[in-house]
Amino acid sequence: METFTWGIIGPGNIATDFSADLELAGNAHHRLGAILHHDIKKAEDFAEKENVPLYFDNIAAFLRDSAVDAVYIATPHPMHHQQAIACLEHRIPVLCEKPLAINSRQVQEMINASIQHNTFLLDGMWIRFLPSINKLLELIESDTIGKIRTLKADMSYKAPYDPESRYFNPALGGGSLLDLGIYPVFLSHLLLGKPAGIQAYAKLSDKKIDETCAMLFHYQDGAHALLESSLITQTELIATVYGETGKLTILSHWNEKPPGIVHETYEGEKTAHPLDWKGRGLHYEMEELYNCVRQGRLYSEKLCHRFSLDLMETLDTIRQQTGIRYPADE
Repeated sequence: METFTWGIIGPGNIATDFSADLELAGNAHHRLGAILHHDIKKAEDFAEKENVPLYFDNIAAFLRDSAVDAVYIATPHPMHHQQAIACLEHRIPVLCEKPLAINSRQVQEMINASIQHNTFLLDGMWIRFLPSINKLLELIESDTIGKIRTLKADMSYKAPYDPESRYFNPALGGGSLLDLGIYPVFLSHLLLGKPAGIQAYAKLSDKKIDETCAMLFHYQDGAHALLESSLITQTELIATVYGETGKLTILSHWNEKPPGIVHETYEGEKTAHPLDWKGRGLHYEMEELYNCVRQGRLYSEKLCHRFSLDLMETLDTIRQQTGIRYPADE
């Protein structure tokens, strides 16, 4: 089996999960070959813990000497744009954590770099490749609920308040929308497409990042989506798709590893579809990147560049309506 070597930029909690899921990817022998962190001691500690041979605190040295097949970018949102473009310029395929960038201008520049340098770029919206989302799409496509009329989805986590944390610090892209709200917005785009109209409301902190955000999307065919994110409340963390003949509910936590999807007709008949898989599920996006790179693709058909740009344009519109601001916008 071929060995496929990853580099990680930003070895934090999600990178630890990524490392743990490497052995679950089945289409190659996926391994870590290099780590980049601005703090060399943290880079060394992660490399020692995960048995990674190379570590760096300088991106130029990382790009020159790491000899990796692809890079996973897991730094705070405002860093994604420059780091991804630097990798693409060196023709290193990129899997970049969500949100892909802070705004649509940055996303477009990343896509342009992918095309210019003929190098693969994948938005790290990992749930697109999970068995839960694949099962949901299968149930919808098999006409279990008829045409979709309404989507309701929330993503709220009562985060411990720390003004310097990634949740509340605007310099780190803080706020509920880009960290949590992106999940229900993604789901609405996946199932219904880009909305024809958007109404959004947010409770802003004194630093102009959103502590809560409520969104109403409507579509040309009359469908609508009711979406919510929050850092100061805790919701049920379920997503429900209502169709003409019934509904499908992804159980809590719908964006992580839900125990199943429940199909219920409007006559009250229920059918459970249990779900389970090993690990957190990050290996599914690893496999997607590997397959696409080996096929010479610049993007995944399941999560293409246009989808990522549309998603960020919707998030931009929500931010414009609610006054959410970041230093990287300037």
